[in-house]
Amino acid sequence: MGGAAFASGPSPLNTPRMPSAVYARAKNACHALLRHLFVYVASPIEGPGKTDHGDIDILVALDRRFAFPQKPGDGVQRSPQELMAAIQDALDTRYAIVDRTAMSANFAILWPEEGEEEEAEAETEGIGGRDNGNHDEKDPTPRHIQVDVRICNDLDDLCWALFKHAHGDLWNLLGSTIRPYGLTVDEQGLWLRIPEIEKLDRKRAKVLLTSDPVATIHFLGMQVEGFWAEPFESVDALFDYVTTCRLFWVQPASEESPGAEANEAGSLGGEEGRKKLKSNDRRRMNYRAVYRRWIDEFIPQLRAEGRFASKYQHASVQELRDMVRDEAFARFFVETEYRARLWAWRVQREAEQVKGLVKELIPMDLDPHYRACLVGGMRKIVMEDDRSLGIIPEIPLKDADGFYDMEATRAFVARNWGKLGPITWSMQLQKSREHLSSKQAKELKKEA
Repeated sequence: MGGAAFASGPSPLNTPRMPSAVYARAKNACHALLRHLFVYVASPIEGPGKTDHGDIDILVALDRRFAFPQKPGDGVQRSPQELMAAIQDALDTRYAIVDRTAMSANFAILWPEEGEEEEAEAETEGIGGRDNGNHDEKDPTPRHIQVDVRICNDLDDLCWALFKHAHGDLWNLLGSTIRPYGLTVDEQGLWLRIPEIEKLDRKRAKVLLTSDPVATIHFLGMQVEGFWAEPFESVDALFDYVTTCRLFWVQPASEESPGAEANEAGSLGGEEGRKKLKSNDRRRMNYRAVYRRWIDEFIPQLRAEGRFASKYQHASVQELRDMVRDEAFARFFVETEYRARLWAWRVQREAEQVKGLVKELIPMDLDPHYRACLVGGMRKIVMEDDRSLGIIPEIPLKDADGFYDMEATRAFVARNWGKLGPITWSMQLQKSREHLSSKQAKELKKEA
């Protein structure tokens, strides 16, 4: 299908897949042009065995004019919108789809002219121009190439993006391998998930371990050597590299492990593995041939051969996650943040439970207005330690860490709501009288 960003709309473009030679030539030309604008320009290492390409991915960082000012005004940082406009001008194209933050965009450049050009010419002029492109014999419309450009915040951001998107499907495979252990890799870094939080709030459940590619590779027990050099020579070589992850293992086909609940597609494969796929993985099976082969062929073959049976196979999910959590604490020194995040979450969740408990314990057959005043007053006493209402718990309802004694709280509310009701209702009536008196005074003043 080629690049799909320009394939729809009122005026779709012809963006077919590129042979490797055309891809390399167009990529080199784009890199050369963008190096006039940015200090750092790079593309992720391609996946193994690719004979054609759908688009060109380019990462850039550090505005060259800002880094090395040549004239007055150059030292002023340009906005992302201004940089994207400069990129579009450098690529000499009228076709651009820019995201709302202007940190990434899809561009469409004309397919390079056929024939042999000098290398220097190809680097600066080989991407065609605005008005002359090659045509496919089967399709008379001009052929274009989709170029996706992302502006990175800095060099570290660019290096992580290169790492995360290197070798095609690598992180699709590693992601399913490390997920059961509470680890996640995304566009920012390697994260440790807090199990008590993740089902209700995925964002708050994540504690950043590192955004350093080398530290990530080392933590997962794989080799750095060779990772940055070139694409893997084959899909099988890519698969073999993934199996070097120290957390990778395959559940033996001959037995049902007590730790089977820890397995996902990456450690089961075949029909069993398909049943455990997450929604994202199910979609990936439809359009990522390498991932589909990993699930349907490679993992089942390892199981049949009895390879990579793990010493972890009899561990429970909790034991595996605790093991990796403690290793992450020791390696990345995030225990304080992890514990603080978990404590804050528990305090918040418990407060929400107590808020509901107070409302639950106040009888529903009371007058709605009376009951609302009563519930609000009781919450002030229990949750805010408000003593202005004259009713004070005989013993503290919360411990030093901020957690409630639920039985004592329940007993206090049940024992005192009857006494509190007349107090809160009287205060409400007094406020109403004062409000009415103030309103009448304003009206009289206006009439006078």
